[in-house]
Amino acid sequence: MKRLKPREENQIISELILKKLLENQSGQWFYSVIHYSNWDDNGNLLEWDKRKWFYREEYMKGVHKRLRRTLREHLGKDIFQYYTWERHKDRYEKLRFRTCLQKGNLLKGKYHSNIIIGPISNHKVENPRSKLKRLFNTQGRMGKTISQTNYNNQDELKIDLLNSIIRLHPDVSRYGPSVHTQMIRGKYGVESVGHYSIKDITKKGLDFTEVLDWDNSDITKEVK
Repeated sequence: MKRLKPREENQIISELILKKLLENQSGQWFYSVIHYSNWDDNGNLLEWDKRKWFYREEYMKGVHKRLRRTLREHLGKDIFQYYTWERHKDRYEKLRFRTCLQKGNLLKGKYHSNIIIGPISNHKVENPRSKLKRLFNTQGRMGKTISQTNYNNQDELKIDLLNSIIRLHPDVSRYGPSVHTQMIRGKYGVESVGHYSIKDITKKGLDFTEVLDWDNSDITKEVK
């Protein structure tokens, strides 16, 4: 069977993502970027035995699997989730020899995750499940608990709740920049996010299986 070129794979996957998002408009869609910190919640550098896992693809699949399960437990099984990963820039190990620094082995970059999540209806946050309701006592972006924050609209509330759900994972720091979530607005927003999530295919010449976490994504199946 003839293998598709990376650009053709990119186009097919982008169309599948776009089709799925546009077909399911019973609520809003969101895009989250997750960075895995080298530091704990108290500002202490994690031991290498804990940090090393953020450089391993199989471990990251496990992180995505747990995130996927947790999001479904809080928001229901009818939400769609699409996961990709990216590596940070590779760097050379720095070795000190007496008073000089020398270049060592090439170290592959650490992973971070991109997730498209939705659709999330207003009903889900107005009549929250018991697990989601408990997260109203967690801290939102404004420094107050979610329940005490006056939001301009329900979409702002959903962003804070999504961030709180994602931070339930032990590998995600409570430090603010560890999770950034935004709402996807309209068809242009869907196209932009879809292309950004798999940009490594065209920019770095990777196979789509190196970018897309197919096992934890709902690309070709119906959301149940």
